[in-house]
Amino acid sequence: MNRTKREILMQRLPAAADILALVPDSGANGSGETVVHTAAGDRLQLPATTEYVLSCLAEREDKEIRLIRRNAARLLARRRNIILPILHGCVLAPLMMRPVQKRCGRLGYINIARAPLVAHSTRGTDVALTSGAVIHTLWQPPTVKKLVQEGRAVHYKLLLDVRRQLRSAEELG
Repeated sequence: MNRTKREILMQRLPAAADILALVPDSGANGSGETVVHTAAGDRLQLPATTEYVLSCLAEREDKEIRLIRRNAARLLARRRNIILPILHGCVLAPLMMRPVQKRCGRLGYINIARAPLVAHSTRGTDVALTSGAVIHTLWQPPTVKKLVQEGRAVHYKLLLDVRRQLRSAEELG
């Protein structure tokens, strides 16, 4: 039985709540790759662009990334740098990780549900993940802190929605 690239990638992806960051990277032949930082401290190198990994992650949660992006854009009233609420344990905020390159993404994503620390750095911002890994972004600290704050608000709203759903299920059951 032959498996597609998408099926293999979906099997290699960790659980959505275990993902701390998705960082774009250039492969050996110049193709787009993604480094996934996990809660266990592992670094998983995937041979796919960050957008493709995002679509696989959303599909595994029975969602479509296009619809998640549209609903989140409407909620936040913005068109760019949209925070993606994949799951109540996985709220991904976009950060510019590197300058524009052909066929390779420049936006990476950090999981706001895992409370990253933000610190000033030369030419950008350093984001410390709960695993101890530090990721450098090109955006300035006020921009990153604003995105983290908005991401936490979206995460809190998701948690309230889950709590409301559990209460209504408890009342019916």
